Amino acid sequence: MIQITIKDQEFSYDLTALAQAFFPEKKCVVREEAAWRGRDGYTVRWEIDGERAFEHFEPSPYTRNTVKRQVYDLLSRYLEKELPWGTLTGVRPAKIPLRMLTEGTPEEEIDRILREEYRCSRGKSALVLDVAKREYALTGGIDHENSFCLYIGIPFCPSICAYCSFSSYPAGKYEKWMDAYLDALEQELSYAAKTFAGKTLQAVYIGGGTPTALHDPAFARLLDMVDRYLPMKDVAEYTVEAGRPDSISEEKLQGMKAHRVSRISINPQSMKQHTLDLLGRKHSVEDVKRVYARARELGFDDINMDLIVGLPEETPADFKRTLEEIVRMEPDSVTVHTLVIKRASQMRREQMEQSGTGTMREENHYIEAMQDEAGAFLRAHGYGPYYMYRQKNKAQTTRNTNQENVAYAKSGKECLYNIVMMEELETVVALGSGGSTKIVFHGENRLERVENVKNVEQYIERIDEMIRRKQKFLPVNMEV
Repeated sequence: MIQITIKDQEFSYDLTALAQAFFPEKKCVVREEAAWRGRDGYTVRWEIDGERAFEHFEPSPYTRNTVKRQVYDLLSRYLEKELPWGTLTGVRPAKIPLRMLTEGTPEEEIDRILREEYRCSRGKSALVLDVAKREYALTGGIDHENSFCLYIGIPFCPSICAYCSFSSYPAGKYEKWMDAYLDALEQELSYAAKTFAGKTLQAVYIGGGTPTALHDPAFARLLDMVDRYLPMKDVAEYTVEAGRPDSISEEKLQGMKAHRVSRISINPQSMKQHTLDLLGRKHSVEDVKRVYARARELGFDDINMDLIVGLPEETPADFKRTLEEIVRMEPDSVTVHTLVIKRASQMRREQMEQSGTGTMREENHYIEAMQDEAGAFLRAHGYGPYYMYRQKNKAQTTRNTNQENVAYAKSGKECLYNIVMMEELETVVALGSGGSTKIVFHGENRLERVENVKNVEQYIERIDEMIRRKQKFLPVNMEV
């Protein structure tokens, strides 16, 4: 167990995140020392499994970053260990260099700050700076204050993958709820259209779940609803995360093309059939190739494919073969995710049952090397990193602390929605069960989140409440 004793709770969250980065398998407890409260400066005491590791006093004027940096250095010396991301424990590492680029800071100075002040490794500094430069080039001229993006969540899947921890529901079992779900979604869509009339809709992203898990008539209705309520002819980007090839019918492909969907995802995760079978994905490698080829025949010229590093029983050689097969297909973008087995997933439950403990039985020790190889391989084939995020580490769930997901794209094929959403550049209105709306108040340095309930039945029954939650911050435009 890690016990952190501090002056007050000001930096409790940051120090806990640092503890989980160094000690992902240990529980962390933070306590205040009443005797320190009246002191100038900031004192931190760190105990590891009952043994005092160090006590540090940071004189005034101190900041969150100076405290974290000093604690990081002490831990690094004590453990003889460095973290690739240094003191950057948040999910959005590109936010710092993107802000500095916006302020006109030279790239060389940004690299120095990332490496010296945030203790990032040379490789991670180069990666996140490359991402930030591409984000800046794509979004620098947008009037974010008068723009917004829209996310539509469809929580159904053909089957639930073993690693999945999202609030997804098997389509076959929940087919009877699909029409009622779309009825509720239509009410939310109507509200959003009225509320943002006069604003520029930058991008629409239909995700999930697997949106194409809707039966054909329901999927057609969804596309019709989007066109009926939103100014789609002016939208820069329209994405449907089609996802699983076993859910993508000819009718759905034709429908998306007819409704001017500009970007789709066809996500294999792996091109090794044994892996797909282990994960419970009810499709073959050949299905991936067949659906992808048909989408190209129909004229889709912006196709993303998702891969996962660290899947069960996969070796670095297996992952390399997947990369080679994917690149031969020439998708327009490839997103490389890292497998992190969350508590809510089937895979996690099975591991706990087999091990009898709360920690994982085993870990793929090649993850970081495979991440690096993926980046080098994709760059060599004309793909550059344009967006990334790190998954939050939960104590006692994984030994892997390098939980980054990086999207690579050919020039001009970057996903605008992904960048805007991840870097919180403008308001993103999220509709559907589990949707998390992020409202950006420009000029106030403030962001408000409004959550929809995750349960499908509850979402349907409480749709009026879901709309009222948003109306607290986003009242309907009465001039419409």
